[in-house]
Amino acid sequence: MMLALAGFQLAFALLGTALTFPTIETKKGLLSFPVLQKRSQSVNLRKRDNVVALGNVSTLTYLIRLEIGTPPQPVEVVLDTGSFELWVDPTCATAATQGQEEKCNASGRYVPGQSSTYVDKGAKQYIGYGKGGAEISYAADSILVPGSNSQPLRNVVFGVGVDTTELAWGVGGIGHGNGFNLHYNNLIDELHAQGITQSKAFSIALGGQYSETGGAIIFGGVDTKKFGGKLHKFDNMPPQIEGSKEGPWRYWVQMKSVGITTPNKVVATYEYSTMPALLDTGSTWSYLPQHIFDSLQDDFNATLSEDGSLEVPCSIVDQPGTVDFTFGDLTIQVPYSEFISQLEPGYCALGVLPRKGSYDRAVLGDSFLRSAYVIFDQTNQHLYMASYHDCGTNEQILSGEVGAALNLTGQCHSGHHLFASIPMCWIIVPAAFVLWVLVLFL
Repeated sequence: MMLALAGFQLAFALLGTALTFPTIETKKGLLSFPVLQKRSQSVNLRKRDNVVALGNVSTLTYLIRLEIGTPPQPVEVVLDTGSFELWVDPTCATAATQGQEEKCNASGRYVPGQSSTYVDKGAKQYIGYGKGGAEISYAADSILVPGSNSQPLRNVVFGVGVDTTELAWGVGGIGHGNGFNLHYNNLIDELHAQGITQSKAFSIALGGQYSETGGAIIFGGVDTKKFGGKLHKFDNMPPQIEGSKEGPWRYWVQMKSVGITTPNKVVATYEYSTMPALLDTGSTWSYLPQHIFDSLQDDFNATLSEDGSLEVPCSIVDQPGTVDFTFGDLTIQVPYSEFISQLEPGYCALGVLPRKGSYDRAVLGDSFLRSAYVIFDQTNQHLYMASYHDCGTNEQILSGEVGAALNLTGQCHSGHHLFASIPMCWIIVPAAFVLWVLVLFL
């Protein structure tokens, strides 16, 4: 989620924070649990008789579940590498669509008065995002960590929504915290400070659009059965200049080019596509400069819709083409089936919007990240990437010497990604039918 404003001057004492999912076991040195997928079956782009801009709509959102307070109160927040603070309890009535409002109401609420360990920190802050914003009141409370023998971390600082706009969920920001953007420990800081992880590094596999099980996040670890080939190391670029002000620390990586491989294997690379790119799980869409947006529109013969999307025939979703993003000598090829989303029945759009402003910067959201496996390393300010595939689970601890991850090789072959992006029922049902026919007639 593209963060615009944050509480840089808040100075709280060292406090802990963590996330929980009740069925997960942890290994000493890492914390691993699923990323939840919440899908809007129909975006219903009109609310209160107004056309809702596509940038304010999430067709597929990736969430993590927390249990806060005593007794624990379950809530869900967006998994967001584009911001760095945790807050809960959005104002559901202001969500962009009716469907998002309903999902917001069903995502759980934290009620401070129902927790015996709640502490009011006496501070408020406004946080602005690429879409909407939140006024939050800071609190401290317990948050349970899975695998910690039911002993919660104490006095965790986080925000409780006072008034929010255009946001259907709270936000679990996992960007750079204390010493970078904040004067108190955020999630990544506390997981390390409390000894749950051996490094301030984590890895994310979002999973495909149609994956039955979704993805996974591993704090302090990596899964060698979620990518293929070697990991490629990149510098986490420092804050990028936006106008006359230096922005906050984020996960910026130097992108070499953007291009396309058509279903008939014609390859094109777009001019002037070398630029810094922000890796942002909190953004459903990828934001590219207008000239690249225009090139994609031409190559897909797409129609610019009133909501800002590039509409394409849904029939091309299953064609074997890719949108290609190159970083150094690594190219992440995003299949059409992952880059194109069905917004409503019969209405499909490319997962890209034009980035406003005169600066050539890219924001690579979920439409890109579903096809990438990424390690975010705050210990050494590096990013590691490979193409995402799913061939099982093999988790490894990332110590303070995260550079050792370069010696890890992904155990998956290229074919796994194809099946990861297809609903399992599309595979299992035909296979079962073939087996039944063989048994019947042989």
